[in-house]
Amino acid sequence: MKIGILYPRSKAHPGIMFDFIEGIKAALGHFQKNNTAQLISETIGYGGVEKEVYEKAEKLLIIEGVDVLVAFLDLRILELIKPLFFASGRLILIVNPGANYPENWIPQPNILNLSLQHGFLCWLTGKQAASKNITNSVMASTFYDCGYLHTAAMVKAFVNSGGHISFNYINNQRYDDAFEIKQLTDFLISDKESNGLLCIFDSLPASLFYLCLRNYAEARNLHLFVSPMMLEEKALEPLKAGFDFSIAGYLPWHISLENNANQDFIKSYQQKTNKQPTIFSLLGWESGLILHQVFLSSAENYADGIQIVGNLAGKSINSPRGVLNLDTETNYFTAPVYSCVVSQQSGVLSIEQIEFPEQEWKSFVANSTEGVSSGWTNTYLCY
Repeated sequence: MKIGILYPRSKAHPGIMFDFIEGIKAALGHFQKNNTAQLISETIGYGGVEKEVYEKAEKLLIIEGVDVLVAFLDLRILELIKPLFFASGRLILIVNPGANYPENWIPQPNILNLSLQHGFLCWLTGKQAASKNITNSVMASTFYDCGYLHTAAMVKAFVNSGGHISFNYINNQRYDDAFEIKQLTDFLISDKESNGLLCIFDSLPASLFYLCLRNYAEARNLHLFVSPMMLEEKALEPLKAGFDFSIAGYLPWHISLENNANQDFIKSYQQKTNKQPTIFSLLGWESGLILHQVFLSSAENYADGIQIVGNLAGKSINSPRGVLNLDTETNYFTAPVYSCVVSQQSGVLSIEQIEFPEQEWKSFVANSTEGVSSGWTNTYLCY
């Protein structure tokens, strides 16, 4: 099998392209001892320029003649190049963190979607905030993060469950020692009833945000409901000395999970790379797991992407985060989720696995964005 890979670059997460491709290689090496797959890769920059992405995809599909294309890119760009992917007839696996979600969930028959479910997890977090009797909440984010639909998911779930957004705080500062949140704290001082914070930050600004909030005198009255990147180890670093507010949210995966598939993943990846795996390594490893299933189910006939998708329907894939299943109504892979709270004494995560909440997923899909919406075309985390 000849596998084409489109991968992004990122200044914020410079290891993303290495971790993703190394994850694919580690999985194929682990599950296919006599692996004869040929990998051909092309970078798409930040993944936000249609012409660049289209030309790289066209090169892999037509000039290189790949059997399968694995494309780490965002949905806003995907919509523009879907005609090329459909015309190719090949199996296309779209990979991303899932911060965006489609306005139209109708699946393309030869396109599969693998994500970290960030939009869905933010939806669950918004509902969680409302269930904790948080009536008035601030929406806090950054100039970059708020340009993706995971913000809309969190807010819609909160408001639909009876909550009210009393203030929108969008930080547009550089992520350095000058980072401050005075505009936010000034509002919180003036409005004592807004004790909830719906927060969406990448890991680096999250760490700066937490550090500033630790120094806020009234922080003990605040309840934070946060996006997945705010629960990353790098984000939580400033909280190891303790803090006064509460933090809750959802993760797609954590390195500490004790299931056998996660232990195999960590061991194999470390042996291959001499590094700890990341969420990008996980996406690469899971892409490799799906490619392995393609090998097993296609009898070396890789030309018909629609048939391959049909072969994968109904198959469960044992992933480090739990069982992946293909939702044939959307062609998205679904997985268990992990409810998290952060210890106020040590900054350590407490994690509870929740089997995939199918009814909440159906509700999330049914509440797709309507009307005109704007936002970044860059693949999320690539800036």
